[in-house]
Amino acid sequence: MKLSTLFALCAGLALLTAAGCHNDNSSPTAPIMVTPQPTTPPGAPTPTPPPSGGATRIVNVGPGMVFTDTQGGGSTSTIKAGDTIQWVFMDSIAHSTTSGNCCTPSGLWDSGVKSSGSFSHKFSQTGTFPYFCTVHGALMTGTVTVNP
Repeated sequence: MKLSTLFALCAGLALLTAAGCHNDNSSPTAPIMVTPQPTTPPGAPTPTPPPSGGATRIVNVGPGMVFTDTQGGGSTSTIKAGDTIQWVFMDSIAHSTTSGNCCTPSGLWDSGVKSSGSFSHKFSQTGTFPYFCTVHGALMTGTVTVNP
């Protein structure tokens, strides 16, 4: 075999080998997506989860013979299950917050008669909860509406 023929065969083989290595696939490949994960650096404080147990709504007891929700301004408080009502006694006159329709206590809560301080009750169940002052009866009533 002639040297020129051998050279031509080797060159052709080299071209075929190079062509075989070329990826002529025209369909694009999907890129690999990497989502970085947040990390806490060593020594950094661990975040504190938000407190559980719901919000607290303030209802002023007095002055005068009224229960006043500090957000709504009336004697009805609308909250969510798990929230707490805190009655704050604002009058030197004695009052109570007692669950039930006037004047029959339901037994769910009773602050006792107070002229200062506060009393709280957490509402776990949905519903409408009337309450009254045992000192003033029908003259001083309120309602707590608890939504899901």
